[in-house]
Amino acid sequence: MAAEDSTANIVALKPKDVPATKRAPRTRRRKGKAAAEPTVAANPTAASPQPDASRSAAPRREAGVTIAALIAALSLGTCSAGFSIYGLTAIFAGAFWPVVAMGGALELGKLSAVAWLGQRQGGRVLRCALVALVGVLMALNSIGVYGFLSRAHIAHAVAGELKVDNDAAAINGRLSVQSAIVADLDHRIGALDDMVKAATGRGYVKTAMALASAQTQNRADLLAQRTAAAATLASLKAQQAAVDGERRQVEADLGPVRYLAALIGTTDDETMRCFILAVALLLDPAAVLLLLAATRVRQ
Repeated sequence: MAAEDSTANIVALKPKDVPATKRAPRTRRRKGKAAAEPTVAANPTAASPQPDASRSAAPRREAGVTIAALIAALSLGTCSAGFSIYGLTAIFAGAFWPVVAMGGALELGKLSAVAWLGQRQGGRVLRCALVALVGVLMALNSIGVYGFLSRAHIAHAVAGELKVDNDAAAINGRLSVQSAIVADLDHRIGALDDMVKAATGRGYVKTAMALASAQTQNRADLLAQRTAAAATLASLKAQQAAVDGERRQVEADLGPVRYLAALIGTTDDETMRCFILAVALLLDPAAVLLLLAATRVRQ
């Protein structure tokens, strides 16, 4: 009896059977949860932040622009310094190497001051003093560049005109001499022919024939000399034409300036002076501004 009572108690403690319809939702929820877990594990980088490509490319573009501006500034500064130093040596011709050393030191100091100003360091008084110093050095540089370009233009024009004038003078002198020789030979040949014509006109036919026979060799020699003199004269005229071509070539070098002068209504010299002045005033400031932009520290 005791064994039967314990068995009945164990049976009473067991849970009742749950219907299949009630167990299904719980099973589906478990399966759904189990299926969702591998999906999250399969994409571990889905929630991780991705780097922005535009943010990484922006510093590269900025660095490229800065390097390009720095290269352009140094190139312009080198050209400007070379022109200025050469122009100053033309102005102070008695001290070539001291002027070269002074010009190089001033250009280096100017560029260093501009680079220092780009860092925005120091007090206001020091910055103002450096700005004034850079301005004075830029003006001095412009004067040197103007002197260099003016000298280059004048030297080229004078050298071309001087060569053409010398060649033309030599050719013209030889032409005048050779023309006189040819004219004299023509006069002598004409004199012989006039003597024979005069004798024939007066009725002295035998005399005319005798004169013509006597002067045959002389006339032949004169004709040979005249032919040689005429050939030399033609050669000199060809040389004169070549000299005229050189003169037109020298004048053609100023063709653009002349067209510009005709357009604005000024003379060739005034137009050329204004053009040289514009280049002299823009070359060094462009180098300074580009160097300042390349070395400026962004706040």
